[in-house]
Amino acid sequence: MLKTRAVILAEKEITYGTDPTPLPATNAILCEEPEIELLGKKTERNNTKSYFGTLAPVNIGEGLRISFTTEIKGSGTAGTAPEIGPLLEACGMTHTNTPATSDAYDPNSLLEDSQVSATIYFYRHNIAHKVTGCRGTWDLSGKAGEYGKIKFVFTGIYSGPVDENIPAGTYQSTLPPALYSASFAIDAYAAIIENFKVDYGNEIGKRVSANAATAVLSYFIRERAVKGEIDPEVETLATWNPWTLWSGSTRGALTCTFGSTAGNRCVVSGPKVMLDEVKYGERETLLTYVTPLIFTPDAGNDEVKLLFN
Repeated sequence: MLKTRAVILAEKEITYGTDPTPLPATNAILCEEPEIELLGKKTERNNTKSYFGTLAPVNIGEGLRISFTTEIKGSGTAGTAPEIGPLLEACGMTHTNTPATSDAYDPNSLLEDSQVSATIYFYRHNIAHKVTGCRGTWDLSGKAGEYGKIKFVFTGIYSGPVDENIPAGTYQSTLPPALYSASFAIDAYAAIIENFKVDYGNEIGKRVSANAATAVLSYFIRERAVKGEIDPEVETLATWNPWTLWSGSTRGALTCTFGSTAGNRCVVSGPKVMLDEVKYGERETLLTYVTPLIFTPDAGNDEVKLLFN
């Protein structure tokens, strides 16, 4: 079997942990670097005995963690959700559709029973891992002159793999736009950056239950801390003074746009972003700042928005 042959299918669940049977024609996710990790518990048996040696431990599969990287791109039609839309919802984001105009994804703070979950099928060539009850987080990155990417990490209920032929997925055909003419600005300053990162920062918890088949009833989002990073060129302090912004705990609006064609744009924004640190770096011998960011709420559940339009 070949590692280069892999397919990810993902679909929102109506009931947590109940497989909605994602289909290759409608639920395939174009991605790179898909990986799966077993989350298990090994209970050692430390009984005394008359001889040396280790007794066989008791293994329990609790969950599976699936990670993969997708492209930042739209569906090609404004008002039609992007391929990754269900994934964003399963990361604790609320989807708002404006027909023929846009699809917005904003943070939410729903309790565990109300959080969106997804079933993810991961085909590693002809071996299928079908993972239900998935909830996760994402990490977005963009570099000037290159297309943007989002890495997703999901955790779901453990189930063993099965032999099943890999399907032929159908994907949205739009090309991912490169990061240029991005209209990047932070606190009304059009900084000259090369790299832009946002980490949604969800923490995933688990509900244990002796009645559950794997001793885990569900995985849920228990908290988030949205962070980021930029690398602006150093200007005169009269032009932009990050040291004063940091020492004053100043918060300001941030925006960065991937793409310029209707139906294939993604605007990343935050209303109250502050610098977490200031230190010097360099790019092509030009002096830069390396500035981690903290995305804070304004009214609540609004610290970062992804708008596809």
